[in-house]
Amino acid sequence: MNFNNKLLAPIMGTVIMLCAWTIVSCSDDDESFTDSPSRHIYFSEDTISFDTIFTNIGSATKELKIYNPNNKGVRLSSVRLASNGSSGFRVNLDGQYNTQFTDVEIFHEDSIFCFIEVTVDPHDSDSPILITDSLLFLLPNGVTRRVLLQAYGQDIITMRDVTIKSDTTLSPTRPIVIYDSLVVDSGATLTISEGSTLCFHKGAGLKVHGTLICSGTLEHPVIMRGDRTDRLFPYLPYDRLDGQWEGIQLYPESHNNLFNYCDIHSGNYGIIAINEKDKKKLDDYDEDEQPKYTMTNCIVHNVVSDAIFLQRTKADFYNSQISNAGGNCVTVVGGTTRFYHCTIAQFYPWNAEHGAALYFTNTTDDVVYPLHLIEFTNSIITGYASDELYGNKLADSDATFNYRFVNSLINTVITDEEAVSFPNCLFEPKPKDFEDKKEEERPVNRATQFRLVDTDIYQYDFRLDTLSTARQLGDGTLTPDICRYDLRGILRPTSKPDAGCYQFEE
Repeated sequence: MNFNNKLLAPIMGTVIMLCAWTIVSCSDDDESFTDSPSRHIYFSEDTISFDTIFTNIGSATKELKIYNPNNKGVRLSSVRLASNGSSGFRVNLDGQYNTQFTDVEIFHEDSIFCFIEVTVDPHDSDSPILITDSLLFLLPNGVTRRVLLQAYGQDIITMRDVTIKSDTTLSPTRPIVIYDSLVVDSGATLTISEGSTLCFHKGAGLKVHGTLICSGTLEHPVIMRGDRTDRLFPYLPYDRLDGQWEGIQLYPESHNNLFNYCDIHSGNYGIIAINEKDKKKLDDYDEDEQPKYTMTNCIVHNVVSDAIFLQRTKADFYNSQISNAGGNCVTVVGGTTRFYHCTIAQFYPWNAEHGAALYFTNTTDDVVYPLHLIEFTNSIITGYASDELYGNKLADSDATFNYRFVNSLINTVITDEEAVSFPNCLFEPKPKDFEDKKEEERPVNRATQFRLVDTDIYQYDFRLDTLSTARQLGDGTLTPDICRYDLRGILRPTSKPDAGCYQFEE
């Protein structure tokens, strides 16, 4: 017998849909519910906690799962916020936002999701305050179960598309959240006082045409970071992710910038400084010229591109950590740059094709930028790669290209001809020299120079490990007075200080 397949297909489809609907309907109708006092529900968390929330800015969404392990369904008489919504917490249950829900069904051996958010109202306080509430689950048997909700609310100062046109000092006692960038106009000086925290929204940065002075201290550094205070995963705050904001740009007309005890992290870049107002005068050089900027006791860490980019710039760095960049940790194109007791550590975790710890050159884009001097003293330059130091001299040219590395620990390979520029330096062994050895027989090098390099949870501590070969490598006669104490305030010995920005301590 032959069937008309075109006619049969829609009929069979309808029959299947009706059968499925009947099964589902019967399943719903056949579900039996219990109000027995012995039957309980369980929660994925007994407390839902939020990290510090900036006032008037909503939080990320947290998830609570409610389980019914019983062999019968449970119909909750109500689910409600104890505050009736006055605390700022919001609840989404079964796709609906409300402060109270009734007759909430959970089938046997099943679960439902509850989503929680919070927005904290301003409370005129410099310190965070604790906001609490509870989710109350009333069972038919009269038993009430409770899940605690808590968040810390922090009042903030908001700056949106602000241009500093005259000398200004920021001395905030609360974090500043910056939107659409903060601009320092030509001729103006922006001073940021100790203890200030600047939180930049996605896409915002600090653009300096005038002068920037960051006056942090050991106890109260200036912090520049993104504005997200929540977490991507329970173990991973957004503050440990790069690309949360733009970075700092020092334009050609900017001058005499000072960074002292600053923590600059998790941007698209760290500090970009370009001094190229007149390409016709690129060979002009004044040894007594004031540095475009000076950095002391600072950290620039975890950025998408370069952490430090210098083009035809005079800059001095003291006692600073520059680490983990998707580009180069430090790029120097011409100019004069000196580093004293600095740690340049390239352990960028987000992309295997990252740049080097240090790259320097006297040319880019077919333009010659004389490299009058790049000098590292009592410093560390290292990272995961087999070579973390790259110098690029313009071929067939007599353009100036001067470099010098003194009493420093470096992950690189040099020629006999280059050795004169590396007095008293120690070079890390190459992986091929010990790859066949057992772990305990391998020499201290790269990541093992430091206390912690953990690319699983993205935590780093670049203080020296007990066996670090950077210990006592420095020359105390070359340590400037500004570096007598390390980045954490530890006094350095006068004879053989450790290389890098951290003096070893037990």
